[in-house]
This record gives sequence, structure tokens and C-alpha cells, in this order.
Amino acid sequence: MIMLSNITLSIITIIVTLIITMAQKYLSTRKLWQLGAVVPLLSIAAMAVLYFTMKASLSDDFIIPCIILLAIELFVWIDGRTQYRKDELRKMTAKDID
Repeated sequence: MIMLSNITLSIITIIVTLIITMAQKYLSTRKLWQLGAVVPLLSIAAMAVLYFTMKASLSDDFIIPCIILLAIELFVWIDGRTQYRKDELRKMTAKDID
């Protein structure tokens, strides 16, 4: 088995993080606000699987990244909902002007 270098692993982690963040942003700006909950719920499920199957300890090395990840996903969700409301208000204002 080929071991990935730290640089390659870091690049893959950044790419996966960007893809997840873009998906979260896209889902958060849809009409159904519940779609924004998909990514955080999947993250919680993945963390639970890691905890129970990998026997990860509840140490700072596991808890802090999980909290940071969930906080970022929730902030993106809130920002997406705010953007959706602004876009809807802009559309309604444009329709009223016409």
C-alpha cells in the first residue's frame, strides 16, 4: 500500500472541504430551507460512525475539529438563508417596480 505524503493528503483534504462547503452553500440557498440541514446531518452521522467504529476517543484531537466543522456548516447555512431572502426580496422589489 502506497502511503500518501502529508502534502498530498493536505491537498485532498482541502479539495474535499471545498466541495462540501460549495454543496452546503448551494443547498442552503434553495427554496426549501431543510436542504441546508443535509450536509450537517451527514457530518454528524460520519462523526458518529468514526467514533463508534474506529473507537475514536473523546479527546481534543477529535472533538475540536468536529465542533469547528459543524460551526462552519451552520454559518454557511445561515448565510445561505440570508442570501436567499435577499434574492427573494430583490425579485419582489423588481416585480413591484415593473
